[in-house]
Amino acid sequence: MTILPPLIADANIAFSVVRFLRSQGIDVLYTREEGWQYYEDKEILANAHAMHRFVLTHDSDFGHLAVYLKQPTTGIIHLQPGARPSSEVISDLQDLLRMEVDWKPPMIAVYRSGRLRIRRL
Repeated sequence: MTILPPLIADANIAFSVVRFLRSQGIDVLYTREEGWQYYEDKEILANAHAMHRFVLTHDSDFGHLAVYLKQPTTGIIHLQPGARPSSEVISDLQDLLRMEVDWKPPMIAVYRSGRLRIRRL
């Protein structure tokens, strides 16, 4: 079982997903709990990088910031697609936790339907 790196969960991640990750021993800060839900993506990415955390999100804008705008990042875990029931997202995360993944930063991981793509930065 893979242990995910420390995370900052974007506001588009349901609290039940955050609760699940914490129950698995994953260190997760939640933007809504931190009062960051109205921060711009670039601010969340900067905070995550300063704290040596990956951003967990359904939003592809984080990848754009890291790849095309060269904003420093520790890492991004992009779960596709968004706007799904949290039970489906939790199921995806259970699958992801069973995979052997080298979470060495900096990187972007995109997970969709059993398929994980990793881009090293």
